[in-house]
Amino acid sequence: MKILKKAIVFVFIIGFLFSSYIGYCYFMKKPVPFFGRKITGAYYSIGTSVSKNPLEWNVNEAEVFNREVNDIAKNRLMADPFLHNHNGKWYAFFEIMNGKHADVGVAIEENGNWKYLGIALDESVHLSYPFMFEKNGISYMIPETKRHEQVRLYKTDNFPFDWKVDKILIKNERLVDATLFEKNNVSYMFATKNDELKLYYSDSLYGDWKEHPSSPLRKENYTRSAGRVFQEDGKTIRFAQDHFGGYGRAVYGFSIDSISKTYYKESSLPNNPILKNQGDSWTKNGMHHIDIHKLPNGTYKAIYDGYGYGVEKITFSFSNNF
Repeated sequence: MKILKKAIVFVFIIGFLFSSYIGYCYFMKKPVPFFGRKITGAYYSIGTSVSKNPLEWNVNEAEVFNREVNDIAKNRLMADPFLHNHNGKWYAFFEIMNGKHADVGVAIEENGNWKYLGIALDESVHLSYPFMFEKNGISYMIPETKRHEQVRLYKTDNFPFDWKVDKILIKNERLVDATLFEKNNVSYMFATKNDELKLYYSDSLYGDWKEHPSSPLRKENYTRSAGRVFQEDGKTIRFAQDHFGGYGRAVYGFSIDSISKTYYKESSLPNNPILKNQGDSWTKNGMHHIDIHKLPNGTYKAIYDGYGYGVEKITFSFSNNF
């Protein structure tokens, strides 16, 4: 009898500790052991819209990329979109994947609709997150090339095609979602490695890139960049993917309160998440990327992706389906 009582007490204590740990993980938005989320039959699509507030978006009003008109199969993934204005016209660069191989696709906006132009960059490795920017009148691209173990800077003489490597910014690192921005005449770059948010800095785009002394800035959630850093009126905001409960759940914003070559501090925005799944729509399973640009009339144009048209199932997993 004493052995049975001890066994019952032991089981009760173990159960209490385990349930407490599950509760702690849940409320702290850490991976919850055994519980995860898996989507079947779903795929990412992209859409654009305009808003008066750069941090408020009604994705149900978005102009969603028309696959039928552009002859793109409905199950072909389109994600990580970036806008780029070239000679007065808007272009969208994005990951486009068929099966296991992903390239960088490009489209042009004509009369409010997107026309797919084809593959802008194709390599032997997986490509995604084609970060686009312009500096000194030159258009650049930094796509994810983790399998090259490099962060590569590309440019072209035949926009929007024929991109070539201009410089290798970081070598011998398997980094994803490299996101460049400048602050106080210093170039910074966020990138992710194994669920750690890394920060690098340089005196110029073509300078020597070094890892920041505060790097890694974060571990686990909110470590993968979710688009271009937004800068306006003294505000600098980085967008991050929320992976709580599974990949690509939502987009959160973090104010970069202070940054230098030796210091970094950020805080979560009060109106988070910036983007999330909305109803039974093309974003019903989640969102994980946004790129915002200010228009001449003071409004904001954004492009984002959504994970929809699939079935959400709760699964059991040691890794939480990250």
